[in-house]
Amino acid sequence: MSGTFQDRIPVLLVEIMRKFPEERSESEVLLVHNMLSSVSMFRRYSGTLQLLLARVVRYQRLERRRVVIKKGHWGHSFYFVFSGLLAVTKDNDGSSAFVDKEPILIKKGMSFGDVALIKTLRRNATVVCMEETELMVVDKEDFFANKMDVELKREFDYRFSFFRSLQLVSSWSYSLIEQMADHSKAEQFRYGHVVVKDTNDMGNIIFIGKGQCDVLRVVDLTSCSAYQRLLKQYADSVSRGTCLPTHGFKSELTNQPGSVIKHKVLLNNPPRPPRGLLADLPTSACFLIDTLHQSSTFGLNQYLMPSKQRDCRRFTLVSQSMEIMRVEKTRFDKLVDNTTMKKLEALQKTYPSDDELCTVFLEHSRWKDYKHSVVQDLFPHRVAPIRSPKTQKQQGHCGPSQVLQQTRHVVNRLKQTKQRVEPKDNKIKK
Repeated sequence: MSGTFQDRIPVLLVEIMRKFPEERSESEVLLVHNMLSSVSMFRRYSGTLQLLLARVVRYQRLERRRVVIKKGHWGHSFYFVFSGLLAVTKDNDGSSAFVDKEPILIKKGMSFGDVALIKTLRRNATVVCMEETELMVVDKEDFFANKMDVELKREFDYRFSFFRSLQLVSSWSYSLIEQMADHSKAEQFRYGHVVVKDTNDMGNIIFIGKGQCDVLRVVDLTSCSAYQRLLKQYADSVSRGTCLPTHGFKSELTNQPGSVIKHKVLLNNPPRPPRGLLADLPTSACFLIDTLHQSSTFGLNQYLMPSKQRDCRRFTLVSQSMEIMRVEKTRFDKLVDNTTMKKLEALQKTYPSDDELCTVFLEHSRWKDYKHSVVQDLFPHRVAPIRSPKTQKQQGHCGPSQVLQQTRHVVNRLKQTKQRVEPKDNKIKK
């Protein structure tokens, strides 16, 4: 079993979920809501619907090989997975899941069965437990008695209107847009929250419904040729008994993109400087690569490129207060038509390489160093400003929003030097 004892639902919450909806107090509903908030698919519903679900959801624990839903049966419930693992099969007893080399899996945090329930359809597949599994179940009677269908219909209409308004899919029929709306949820992210930590793990296409988000790239400078040349210069200067100035780089660590190495979300294990190198020389930096606005997408910018030519680097998406819709890439592949394929040509783009980003970073660092030297020469006895303890404490930490503000100058610098650091046909959008 993949989960541990600590991953299971506490006994207190199990007892609450065994009560009838009308028997649950408001405090008990909030306790269940807090627990359900750990389930990623649950968080994709609106706040109103989340509270309705917390009132009616019931607990179910099933053993390995137990069939949860069977192909051809009417949909009477839908499910959230709290722990365990399930598989989707086309047979009636689910046995093929245990011999299939690559079964379709339903993992912790996911949900299933809602479309058949809402639209009163027969199940089009069988779902079987691959191991002991804990489910939160919403039954048809409770679903309609609490008018959750009305709330879901309102959310569906909102998603349908959004996709219908997109120029990219304007050629699609009503039924195709309906499929997009059926298999997506509107998700809200507050300012500074990470939307996608590693874009290589994405199996979805993201559509920006409201607001905007930034595309960040954390670069290991030590792997870049420009940085390695800088190291050689340091080594040569030390052997000659001279030393290159470093105060410009030191300021980068506290006030510029390199300071992102203190942010665990964006860089868990920052590389250490090479042995013998000055400790204040930065080894990594965070760059603002792109800004995605309302109605734009992420995940389609290399859709038409051969797989061998695609950029496989890790990028991170950070919200600037936004709402998104996720659609599985495999589903989009099935729906896309020739007209849409032509429109996708305009969306194809690549981002600057790490070497190009490193070059801009080092140029900026040299400019900072030059300014520092000029100020020192003109004002040799300049008194440093007195800072309060609170200000000093704030300077020691670099949160997500600070990082984004500090890295925006890099985009401007990239635009100014794009003839030198970018391929001829590539552009960076802000």
